Amino acid sequence: MEPNIARFRTVSAGAFLSGIIALDLFLNLLCSGFPLIIYLLVGGLGFWFGGAFHERLSRPSGGAKFVRKLGGILAVFSAAGMVLQLALPVNWNTKCSWRYCGRAMGPGLFESPFPVGTPSCSAWHKCANEYQFSGDEYSRLLQRMERQGCDGP
Repeated sequence: MEPNIARFRTVSAGAFLSGIIALDLFLNLLCSGFPLIIYLLVGGLGFWFGGAFHERLSRPSGGAKFVRKLGGILAVFSAAGMVLQLALPVNWNTKCSWRYCGRAMGPGLFESPFPVGTPSCSAWHKCANEYQFSGDEYSRLLQRMERQGCDGP
């Protein structure tokens, strides 16, 4: 039975994303995260290559079956990693917590796509002092702090 091309493309996109998910999950020591645009580009690239992979890997050979299984495992890892990123609470008491500030202001193409919840006043102060906001973003930050009842930075 030949694998469905749409399923193959989806699995390929998930397999491509598994590398970015792994870096986001395990290499937090770098104090960086990948923005949404990178996730979209890598997933799109995997989806696009999925068509070419389908032609090569839809044969019943042992090597093709192994690669299909490996791709499926990587796609499941990606899905589990994304759920983990969505479910894990953010620790605002680390030296790298400033990297959550852009995400705390709301979703955007150049910010990580994973939510951070509602920051405390001390977290907002850390953002005001350590994160590079544009003038407009800094004004929105001050408005959010005021709405939450926090003192000014």
